[in-house]
Amino acid sequence: MVYVLAQDGTVLMPTERHGNVRRMLKEGKAKVIKAKPFTIQLLYETTGYTQPAVLGLDSGYNHVGFSAVNSTKELIAGELTLLQGQVERNKERSMYRKQRRNRLRYRAKRFSNRRKPEGWLAPSLKNKLDTHIRLVDKISTLVPVSKVVVEVAAFDIQAIKNPKIEGKEYQQGEQYGFWNLREYIFHRDNHQCQNPDCKNKAKEKVLQAHHIGFWKGDRSDRPGNLITLCTKCHTPANH
Repeated sequence: MVYVLAQDGTVLMPTERHGNVRRMLKEGKAKVIKAKPFTIQLLYETTGYTQPAVLGLDSGYNHVGFSAVNSTKELIAGELTLLQGQVERNKERSMYRKQRRNRLRYRAKRFSNRRKPEGWLAPSLKNKLDTHIRLVDKISTLVPVSKVVVEVAAFDIQAIKNPKIEGKEYQQGEQYGFWNLREYIFHRDNHQCQNPDCKNKAKEKVLQAHHIGFWKGDRSDRPGNLITLCTKCHTPANH
């Protein structure tokens, strides 16, 4: 599929007539705008007739699937991988900020920057929202999009785990009643090393909390990313 722009830059219908495209490029009637996806711009006046297309987005946690179709065929389709590790970036930024502030002899107290503006989103969610908007804008420069449909689904995760949950129980997460996250992880795993090949024969094993996704950069402290291991299993090799 070759995407086509008019002489004034407006979006026209893409074409599959590759021979005609090669001939126009050779005769100087068009020029290449970008290679991926392959897009040309006409150098002569033409009619601006287009068939409106509907862009569909399947929004996920790590990936966004997209497809633009009209009444006859699919014009463009693909999958976008969203940025990961925003929490780690925030932690690193906070660390450097604290170091910078500690070097100052005196820093006046400020309270005007403690309020979050209306409509504030967490950095990870803001990035996902901005990525969706940029994706729609980019596809709109390739095909004549007249309508955008975003498929989203809302799940009550707590109700999935506990169908009888109600009222104030929603305010009591899975760590409710435990003084810290580490205590909860040990209790959940029955204070036992979760490595099935554990060879530690000590009567009282020293336990530690291990990040399951450490090897692929996921060092978040959510319970689903933590597991109980003993000191003999919690080694750099197992990371």
